[in-house]
Amino acid sequence: MMRARSNGLALATALLCGACAAPTTTTTDSTGAAPKPVQMPAGWNAPSTSSTSLAERPFGALFQDAELEALIKEALSNNRDIRIAAQRVELARAQYGLQRAAGLPNLGADASATRSQAPSGLSATENLTSSSYRLGLAMPAWEIDLWGRIASLSDAALSNVRASEALRHFVEVGLVSQVASGWLSLLEYDQSLLIAERTRVSRVESLRIVTLRFNAGIVSKVDVTQAETSLAQAQAAYAQLQQKRGLQENALSQLAGRNPGPLRVSKPLDRYALPPALPAGIPSDLLTRRPDIRAAELSLAATQSSVEAARKAFLPSISLTGFLGFISPQLSQLIDSDRQAYTLSPAITLPLFTGGRLSSNLEAAQAQQRIATEDYARTTQAALREVEDALVSFQRLREQQAAMQAIVKASQERLRLVDLRYVNGISSYFEVLDSQRQLFDAELQLTQLTSGAYAAVIGLYRALGGGWTPQG
Repeated sequence: MMRARSNGLALATALLCGACAAPTTTTTDSTGAAPKPVQMPAGWNAPSTSSTSLAERPFGALFQDAELEALIKEALSNNRDIRIAAQRVELARAQYGLQRAAGLPNLGADASATRSQAPSGLSATENLTSSSYRLGLAMPAWEIDLWGRIASLSDAALSNVRASEALRHFVEVGLVSQVASGWLSLLEYDQSLLIAERTRVSRVESLRIVTLRFNAGIVSKVDVTQAETSLAQAQAAYAQLQQKRGLQENALSQLAGRNPGPLRVSKPLDRYALPPALPAGIPSDLLTRRPDIRAAELSLAATQSSVEAARKAFLPSISLTGFLGFISPQLSQLIDSDRQAYTLSPAITLPLFTGGRLSSNLEAAQAQQRIATEDYARTTQAALREVEDALVSFQRLREQQAAMQAIVKASQERLRLVDLRYVNGISSYFEVLDSQRQLFDAELQLTQLTSGAYAAVIGLYRALGGGWTPQG
């Protein structure tokens, strides 16, 4: 008998020690290799000034437009995506509160009455009836966080709260960028509409002159129909630009959280100043400035805490149940001083066989950790690319803009000379039409390139993690 008890004690000790030694694993990908860390470059490939970062400036200093700032403030107050992101933060906070409460004991009022009847042990024909009344404070089973499993789950929930806050900030940064880009599109359409209207007026005058020359028998009907076609094309282009502007107005109204309505701008596109080069700072600044990178980092920290909790689930758990109050067989004597009672019931649970549930839970947590690691690397690399794209776009668009300005100037001179040659009967009207078309296309392209350069500034500000800060 003593040997059997010794063997049982040894077996229990071995099981306990085995359970206490939580399995250790390394974070690897599906091929068995550990995930590679992101290597931050020392500088940018694209031309930039790296002494400071554009994101350090207040957003209001970029374009200095009071109308744009007012629209951005309205969007930050009313935009639905911003409100949804804020509610997700509140949801994460509530979930953190629930998880934190799991580590604290629960106390509740406990009142019960029991009446039972059972055969008497002294007589086969008699039954004994008994009553029991109970009143006091009860503590349901409370798990004592001996190994820190519940604390690890609380850490994971807290990291999720902070990640949600960072994502809300990222939504705000994106919204500011979207509103500014939409506003810039309105400026581009307004500038293009001015060009289209000026072209339409010019072609009306051309049609008048051609009609007079046709009535005088100088030109044929072909020139008249060509002039009419050219005028109709200018009118169609004007209508198309108006359509695009209307759609952009609706999109901006939605971003601002308002119903579709007209938006008028008072400052033309060509009155906005562009810097000769954009400061981008150093690439490592992105790790602290970009809210999406911060969110990915916090999500990774949450998965690490979840892995720790999953490992600690293999260890024994200790729970405690208690009661403090009064117990009496008679209701009238329930709260007498001699009826005071308490119970305290500790219990230890050692998982021996769970059908693989604990192992699967650990493997799932580790898989989530690997996913979060790769997501962090992907987010960081995407941020690096966005900065490089904005720098390259600004530099090359500025070069294209300078070249297109020369093309516009040459096209204007060509049209003037061709008009003189046509009036003097040297050139055909086809040359006039071709010169008008080239000038119109060049002016529109110049407007698009100018708008694109401003868009690159906005894109770089967002890519560097710049948020909403007004001027001053």
